[in-house]
Amino acid sequence: MRGVIIAAWGCLLVLLALSPLAQATLLENIPLDSWVYQAMDELHCQGFFPSLHTEVKPYTRGEIAALILDINQGKNGGNARLTISQLWLLNKLNQEFRYELERLLGRREEGAASVNVLRYGISPVGHLVAAEGDSSYGRLQARFEAGIQFGDKLVVKDRVVVDTKAEKERSYWGREWKGDLTGVLDQAYANIDLKYLRLLLGRDHLRWGPGGEDVLLLSGQIPPFDMVKAEARFGSFKFVYFTTVLDQIRDEERSFDAKRYLAGHRLNMKLKFGVQMGISEVVLYGGENRNPEPYYLNPLLPFYGEQYGNDKDDNVLWSFDIALSTFRNKEIYFELLVDDFQYDFKSEPQQTGFRLGLNWAQPLGWERSYARLEYAKINNFVYGQVQPWNVYTYHGWGMGSMLGPDADRWFFRLLYHFTKDMDLSVSGQVTRKGEGRIEAFAVPAVPYPDKFPSGVVEHSNQYRFGFVYQPGARLRLDLSAGYIRIRNFENQKGRKDDTLLFRAQLSLNLWKERKL
Repeated sequence: MRGVIIAAWGCLLVLLALSPLAQATLLENIPLDSWVYQAMDELHCQGFFPSLHTEVKPYTRGEIAALILDINQGKNGGNARLTISQLWLLNKLNQEFRYELERLLGRREEGAASVNVLRYGISPVGHLVAAEGDSSYGRLQARFEAGIQFGDKLVVKDRVVVDTKAEKERSYWGREWKGDLTGVLDQAYANIDLKYLRLLLGRDHLRWGPGGEDVLLLSGQIPPFDMVKAEARFGSFKFVYFTTVLDQIRDEERSFDAKRYLAGHRLNMKLKFGVQMGISEVVLYGGENRNPEPYYLNPLLPFYGEQYGNDKDDNVLWSFDIALSTFRNKEIYFELLVDDFQYDFKSEPQQTGFRLGLNWAQPLGWERSYARLEYAKINNFVYGQVQPWNVYTYHGWGMGSMLGPDADRWFFRLLYHFTKDMDLSVSGQVTRKGEGRIEAFAVPAVPYPDKFPSGVVEHSNQYRFGFVYQPGARLRLDLSAGYIRIRNFENQKGRKDDTLLFRAQLSLNLWKERKL
């Protein structure tokens, strides 16, 4: 295994030594762990990118580069004069997408012909964590990636992550190698542009919904899906459909391995005057000998109606969200999750969750700052189901909010751009967590709750101070120090846990692009 790793490093070093030509893999998806999303969210809150569907991720490199090029050419979404922090962010984005920008500029000005392009490289990441009451650890990652774009219609992308402590990540799943190493192929797909339709075949992440790092329906902080995904754009609308096979679950009581499938579709509307709305539906289904259902493979059919009409006990979840950025430097968003809608409104309580949040750039006139305030509440029994294979999990992780059911949370974060290279932040969250968990129901009907949260409630407060040094798109240093205070830890009355925490992460982006 060591010889294979050394050989891979050697091959990449040879590739990195080659002279790049300024081309671009325009159809390549931007990984959800990229810093680009945070920068795009902040600029979008300030009126930039009025046509961007921010509630449907990941973005492609080409669509973001095209929006940045519009700003460079004076089409900046209504902001005639840029602030200093906007210039700093746009400068880093210009560095990140320099090859794509050169390619798109050549198309607009010279009508450049399509070419085949190779994008390749490595992104080493170093982590250091020190936590009171826990063993401190260092951790190294190496993200090897390569993407080939064939003309303007097809890109093939692979990304391999080699990690010394992959168990620390929700989004990785795989068998541990020797010597504490784990390797995961977290991106492996072909993305095909059919003019009005983009088709993805392979492995990648999904995230639907507004706001920050956490959403209610598809959070993106789980292992990637091996899926077929179709994405269509028409006017102010975007329609997305996907279907995938999930991990099997062992039913110990009945002694069989249940197959599991997930399908979903979303219609998103983005109006240029600052209104964005989306409605999503997903269905999780399976069983001992069940195969993919044709009606769930039809993107245009309502899953809830098909489940009822075919007399199936599948797990259907809906979400509705809206984001309003019509006010200067402010964005208000709301997301509602409904798990297995009760159309008679009386047989069971509606199993729901919601999020309400505010993104605010330059709050109270404080320039170079950006704030987020959010409240989220998820009722008990959300994400669960009476059949164990229909519980809303993937490789043991909940596919929705990390908060889980029977919990609520207040969250606040304030970011200040101290200089063009340095950011300072302070954040805090207050969480209540009841005894409810994502699991199969022990009763056929969900009972009406006596209180929220249920049982012995875990109370936790978390405060964190952060520092980021990022002189450009290739180098980023994240430092944070925090304090976590928990009462009734793990829902055990009187049990306490107080932790001081320090984290450091250094990431380096070494990649190039070359015309084939």
